[in-house]
Amino acid sequence: MKKLLVVALVLVMVFTLAACAKTTTEELVAAPAGSSSSESASEPAAEEDTLTIGFANLTDSGDYMVWVKKGMQQAADAAGVKLICVDNEADGAKAVQNIDTLISSGVDAVIEYMNDSTVNSQIKDMLDEAGIPCVAVDIPVENAAGKAAYMGGDNYKAGFICGENLGQAALDKWDGVVDLFISVETMSNGETNTLRNGGILDGIRSKVDVPDDKVVHVDGKDQTAEAQKVVTDALTANPNATHILIGCHQDDETQGAFAAVEIANRQADVLLAGCGPFGSTFENLRKPEPNFWIGSASFSPEQYGPVAIPIAIALAKGESVPEESFVSHYFLTQANFNNYYPE
Repeated sequence: MKKLLVVALVLVMVFTLAACAKTTTEELVAAPAGSSSSESASEPAAEEDTLTIGFANLTDSGDYMVWVKKGMQQAADAAGVKLICVDNEADGAKAVQNIDTLISSGVDAVIEYMNDSTVNSQIKDMLDEAGIPCVAVDIPVENAAGKAAYMGGDNYKAGFICGENLGQAALDKWDGVVDLFISVETMSNGETNTLRNGGILDGIRSKVDVPDDKVVHVDGKDQTAEAQKVVTDALTANPNATHILIGCHQDDETQGAFAAVEIANRQADVLLAGCGPFGSTFENLRKPEPNFWIGSASFSPEQYGPVAIPIAIALAKGESVPEESFVSHYFLTQANFNNYYPE
């Protein structure tokens, strides 16, 4: 009997060791090399917790848009979120295609920068259908269901800053006499254009008298060449005007207006300002001597990322955000340029 008990105990120990060996082997196969089974379980969860934000830039060309994109990436890196960037190339069809790409990429929120309000309505429809929240940059993104959260410039405030500086310059140089105001606009921008260029005119009128019959509205279409053309036409149509204010929606257009005035040899007749700053703004304000392009209402492109990324993250998490969030504005001139952008 003692021998039988010993044999039975030995058999039990053999089966127990075999079972333990099998369990250990299965755990090692299931776990990646160099990690424990608990580490393997936690890693995918951490990956799933990483938010992905899509950023559709108006265009990746031009200093201003490069600064905006750089700020977005820096803010995303600091916040620990993944950023997928696409280039709208300032083209409506491309912008719609990019939204399709971002939706397919599984983004948790989109930051949309497109300067056509009609296209933005279609983009909002697509994002709503996909259940993806949106942050609109500078130009509203809205449809019948409502508006996306807005961030960027306070268009009326920036326009007013531009206009009041033009008006003050007219007081200083011409004792407030104004023969003509040329409002260089981007009419496809819809509400943004109305607010910004309306602000420019109100700012001028806060300093000097400019009746409606002395106001000419032209469409620069966000393009330097087009702005040069329409400003040339306006100058040609008003050969006797010698006190002319020109206010531009953005500084690509300001650059075109500047060229038109120089080619027409009307520098003494004009005071010019816009909204930016763009590379052309920097080039002008760094000149050793001041000229008739007196400055630019700054939209602080370096601030866009730090403002937009936290809003997109909050939306992706289902949190409420303000309807509007703005960067700060100031009038950038030759006198204060180095304070903001030291070489």
